[in-house]
Amino acid sequence: MHTPFLQPQHPLCCWLFCTVIDNYGDIGVSWRLAQILSRELGWHVHLWLDDEQSLAPLAPPLPALPAIHQSVFLHRWRAGAEAEDLSDTPAPDVVIETFACDLPQAVLDIIRTQRALWLNWEYLSAEDWARAMHAKPSPQTNGVQKYFWLMGFSETDGGLLREKNFDSLSAITDMPSLRRQLMLPPKNLPEWLLFGYQSTAWARWLTMWLQHGEAMRLLIPAEPVLCSLREAGIIPPNALLQSGDTYILGKLELHRLPFLPQHDFDRLLALCDGLIVRGEDSFVRAQFSGKPFFWHIYPQEEQAHHEKLHAFWLLSHRHFEEPVITAHRQLSDDLNGVIELSEHERLFAWQTLCRQQQSWRNAAESWRNYLFSQNSATERLANFVADKLK
Repeated sequence: MHTPFLQPQHPLCCWLFCTVIDNYGDIGVSWRLAQILSRELGWHVHLWLDDEQSLAPLAPPLPALPAIHQSVFLHRWRAGAEAEDLSDTPAPDVVIETFACDLPQAVLDIIRTQRALWLNWEYLSAEDWARAMHAKPSPQTNGVQKYFWLMGFSETDGGLLREKNFDSLSAITDMPSLRRQLMLPPKNLPEWLLFGYQSTAWARWLTMWLQHGEAMRLLIPAEPVLCSLREAGIIPPNALLQSGDTYILGKLELHRLPFLPQHDFDRLLALCDGLIVRGEDSFVRAQFSGKPFFWHIYPQEEQAHHEKLHAFWLLSHRHFEEPVITAHRQLSDDLNGVIELSEHERLFAWQTLCRQQQSWRNAAESWRNYLFSQNSATERLANFVADKLK
């Protein structure tokens, strides 16, 4: 249920810090957070990042730093060592370190002297511990409390990053123009997005789709999936090297997409019939699209990502019906290395989902509507900050 969020009398100043670890994952979340805080809450947002080359394709045209870009002040820093432009930047009311990046001592001193509200914006998780830890304080050695912000999928956690104008962001007003931008032919086939990490699973899934025998267009926007297919010998070394390239494999049409800025990604998802996505930001946007999807989760040591994967689908599958739940769970585990299905088992699970396609779509839409019925992460943050700073 939506509740109104509190607006301060004067714009707050927020310092936001991001260390780029996974190419576009960390900066993608940080950039979306910065823009929503600026545009919807009216905060003055200063974002420090240690790799502007990762932001450049997400938010073109990126000027040289320091700069103001799309309503956000951008600065350089080196995690734990130094942050530029501190003395020229207004003192913060709120400091957000994304994903536990190591703040420089100078910033820690400013947090203490300014009594700024300090948050650690953590990775998204549906696990029970994340809900239990959300918004809890952690006393620091400098005498300041640091609060954990854990995004999630219920009313009792940190919510999800969602713009108020999401419907307009995802609306396709000119389909021919969008398809030209994506270098795609007119739509005459079911289209699935393959946006994942490098994995031996991709070769097995292409074999599955070939065995299924139905025509599909597979849209591939990044190199890891293609590298996996080349290494497995599924496609030749010289295939799909450039944006717009196409490779035909049986009844499958593989198409290499150009890289899209973040503000165009929702329209790409809206165009597709089904999605396989990776990371955090893309994972959330897939849910907002209301389309059938799989999550190719970032692999962690000691298989910790398996628990995170299962916690999410355990929650989301409440909106699904059998036999979709069983088939989807099997394929999700197969894609993410929890299990390895036999060729027969994999094909049978996919055929089950195809036969139950309308039920799968209804479940995806039901899950999206459940998420949209809640306050967004930034609406919850506004109320939390207003309460702590009053």
